[in-house]
Amino acid sequence: MKNFLNKMDFHYTYIIMAFGLVLTGHFINLITFTSLIIIHEFGHVITATIYKYRIKKITIYPYGGITEFDTLVNTKIEKDLLIAISGIIFQSIYFYTIFFLYRNGIIREYTYNLFFTYHNSMLLFNVLPIIPLDGSKIINLIFSKYLNLNFSNNLTVLISFITLSMILIGGIYEKNYSMVMVVFILLQNIWNYYKKIEYIYNKFVLERYLYNIKYKSVKIINNKNKMYKNKTHLFKVNNNIIEEKSFLSNFFDKKP
Repeated sequence: MKNFLNKMDFHYTYIIMAFGLVLTGHFINLITFTSLIIIHEFGHVITATIYKYRIKKITIYPYGGITEFDTLVNTKIEKDLLIAISGIIFQSIYFYTIFFLYRNGIIREYTYNLFFTYHNSMLLFNVLPIIPLDGSKIINLIFSKYLNLNFSNNLTVLISFITLSMILIGGIYEKNYSMVMVVFILLQNIWNYYKKIEYIYNKFVLERYLYNIKYKSVKIINNKNKMYKNKTHLFKVNNNIIEEKSFLSNFFDKKP
């Protein structure tokens, strides 16, 4: 728990919003949704710790949190998927604990209604397929199971941008300063992720070269840029079949 708190950082947009809520006397609102965010991120951290993922940073934003991991790109899809959904699971357990306390007369109806509103809105928002929300991580992992990593990452960026554009055009959320902040942060995250796609893929390939990473499922490909996250590859070069390790060794040994 101490390590979790030490890794936590509050983004300046959260601080601005929190300051505004305190000034306007909405302190209970601030405590309510902040506790939901922290429990949600704690869920990601607990599951990641079980799988021995190193926690790099936890950033708290006005709409939720982002937990960054210092780990390999070549992690198992099933583990990553469980980590992605564990935030939703922990948040839901926390909410139903509040519901239990409310039903037994331990907390007031007003407090419960706040939890009910924030829990549902945060849950709905978090499953949207927009980078860096959990929904985008889940669809990216599903894509990665059936498509090559490069295509999966680019497709996730495209879907993120389309979804965010549809929300803006449709006016699903009330147009106020909070929405402007959230949209700006999401756009920034989508753009930053897009810029890192090549780096992520190069790191992914380099890990395959450096470490003994193998999968039962085998895929024949003819291009280094079409490698899959959950498969071992055979490369078809001039009608010859070359094992992944040999192909990558030749590639990196010849690279200046």
